[in-house]
Amino acid sequence: MPYSLESVGQNGFEKADLHIHTKCSDGILTPEDIVARAAASGLAAISITDHDSVEGIDKAKPLALEKGLELIPGAEMSSTYKGYDIHILGYFFDYKHSELKRYLDHCRHLRTERAERMVGKLVKMGVKIGIEEIILKAQNGSVGRPHIAAVLQDGGYVKSFSEAFSKYLGAHSPAYVKSIETHPGDVIRLINEASGLSFIAHPAQNIPDEILKQLITFGLDGIEIVHPSHDSYKQNYYREIANEYFLLFSGGSDFHGLKERDDETFGSITIPYQWVTKMKSRLVKA
Repeated sequence: MPYSLESVGQNGFEKADLHIHTKCSDGILTPEDIVARAAASGLAAISITDHDSVEGIDKAKPLALEKGLELIPGAEMSSTYKGYDIHILGYFFDYKHSELKRYLDHCRHLRTERAERMVGKLVKMGVKIGIEEIILKAQNGSVGRPHIAAVLQDGGYVKSFSEAFSKYLGAHSPAYVKSIETHPGDVIRLINEASGLSFIAHPAQNIPDEILKQLITFGLDGIEIVHPSHDSYKQNYYREIANEYFLLFSGGSDFHGLKERDDETFGSITIPYQWVTKMKSRLVKA
C-alpha cells in the first residue's frame, strides 16, 4: 500500500475522509450507507463531495448526528483551465447559499447536456445507447461519465469501467466531450462567498506544476495531499508545495464503490483529524 505518512491511521489518532461520492453523483452507495460505513470504520469526520452536487448532505445529516459522526459540507466542483479539467473541492461552505445552489443547478443541466453529446458521438460509432438509460442509471443524481460507462458495460460494449474510459470516454478517447468550462477562479470565488474553503483535487492525476502554481494564485486555500493516486513521494511533494504557499492539507479515499479496490481504501486512506482542525482555524469568523 503506497499510503504512508498520515494517510493511514496512526496510533489511534482520530481520522477523517474528506473525499467521498454517493448516489447523488457517481457513487453506488446512498449518503446514509456512507455514514453507516464511516461510523463502522471508526472515522471521526467525513465530507460527502459529490460532483457538482450538495444533495447528499441533508440526506446524510440525521444518521451522522445519530452516530456522532462529524459531517463536513462538501462538493467536488468542475472547471476547466488552459485545456485541463480542474476539480475544486469545497469544504465548510453554506450549502444552502443561493448563488451556489443556482450554480450547481446550472452544472446539473450542463452535465446532462455533456452526456447527450457523448451519446451522440457513441451512436455515430455504432454504439447504440440512449441518454434515458444514463439518466436512469444516475437515479436523478448528477450525471457523469461513470454512468455512461455503466450503461456501456450493461450493453456488452465493454467488459469493465477501465475499458469504457480507455476505449470511449477518457480525455483522449473518441467520445470524450470537455467538462464544465467554468474558470477555476470563479469556482474558488463562489466557494469563498459561501464562507467555505477551496482545495485542488488529486493534482497528480492531470495537473502540471506550472498550472498548479497558476491555480494557487486564484486564491486556493489548500491542496489534496492524500489520494489513492498519490504515492508517498507525491504526498511529500505536494506537502512541500502547500507549505511553500502557506496552504492547508486535505485528502481522502475518493470512494465511489465502483472498483474492487474501493472497498479496501474506505476507512484506510484517511487524513489525521488535526488537518480538519487547521481548516476550521482558517475559516473566516463572522
